[in-house]
Amino acid sequence: MNNGTVYSDTGKTRDQQFRPDAIAPYTSTLMKVTRIQRYQLSYPIERPYANSCVWNRTRDVAVIAVTTDRGITGWGEGSRLPQTSVLAQHVLGRDPFDVAAMGRAAQTGGCPPAAWSGVDIALYDLMGQAVGRPVHQLLGGAVRDRIAVYASGLFLDDARQPTGALAQEAGAYAAAGFPAVKMKIGFGARIDAARVAAVRAAIGPDVLLAVDANCAYDAATAIASVRAVEEHDVYWYEEPVPPTEIQAYHQIQAAAPMQLAGGEALEGLGAFRDLVSERCLAIVQPDISIAGGFSACQKIAALAEAHGVRTLPHMWGSAIRLAATLQWQAVLPDGPGLFPEPSLFEFDMTENALRTDLAKEPFQQQGGTVAVPDAPGLGLEVNLKVLEQYTVATDVVQA
Repeated sequence: MNNGTVYSDTGKTRDQQFRPDAIAPYTSTLMKVTRIQRYQLSYPIERPYANSCVWNRTRDVAVIAVTTDRGITGWGEGSRLPQTSVLAQHVLGRDPFDVAAMGRAAQTGGCPPAAWSGVDIALYDLMGQAVGRPVHQLLGGAVRDRIAVYASGLFLDDARQPTGALAQEAGAYAAAGFPAVKMKIGFGARIDAARVAAVRAAIGPDVLLAVDANCAYDAATAIASVRAVEEHDVYWYEEPVPPTEIQAYHQIQAAAPMQLAGGEALEGLGAFRDLVSERCLAIVQPDISIAGGFSACQKIAALAEAHGVRTLPHMWGSAIRLAATLQWQAVLPDGPGLFPEPSLFEFDMTENALRTDLAKEPFQQQGGTVAVPDAPGLGLEVNLKVLEQYTVATDVVQA
């Protein structure tokens, strides 16, 4: 029997804490989504750069703003926009806290995870703002308040000079305190070897070095590339082949002394099943704005953990995706042991005002880490002037 003793630092007894009338007022009435705005943003790159498969000339993102009858707006980013009919049928008039039910219905009705991702992220942003908590607390709580970062860049900018200014760029990252860098390969084994050698010489022996082939190869050419770069102490080799090529991953894994990573373009939990359950790689890299938002990514991380595969999220988008990824990566558990492998955050270093200017307070790395936002929701305030500047199409669905 409760004797009236104060049970916690709330100053209330246990009975008082758990009485229905002691619950905070915001839970006593439902919120309703009353307005949804879709934005297609495009930022023109001043100097194009390439990975192994494509030249990047613009940075394009799909942004969703979901507003409730309380005047709260949540922001999300997907890799494509959901149809207005999906938003009208499955989101408009619903409570944001029904996010899982909405997501199941929308995706069963034909909305792909890459399009639903932005809605899911926006709804979590709304929920966090409504209860005054950062999203990472809605996901179970952060295990880190800062995350080690790796500089993601070192693209090809001149096909005639494939090693180009690599050394200068890589050296600047090491001098800035990044504990790891990721570079682009996938241009053939000889060029891959020359590029990796240049970067390793510039960053020294202590900075971790990851390489990314962007699915340029088949199994045989990937193995040739692996053997060409292995002497330079590569931490992981990312996406030598498409992530659906399960048998190819097994072949490459048998030949590779470094860890294999991949999965950034996969959509939904089911797409990760075989890649993870067959342990084709050591690191799985879901992108929160492609895989299905927080709801799907939490399940993917659980699947990976159950099979002994590490999760290191992919991040390639605007400040909204960056904030969402920080919130999610903050809750991912460390591996076993006293000295687990680092949870490295992908810090995109390419030219992109949608990443650097869209948030009123841009995210910065300091001392090789980036802080996890602790303000309610995603923890960012969108700069509406920048949003308007780069919007190429927009429309509204409302009650």
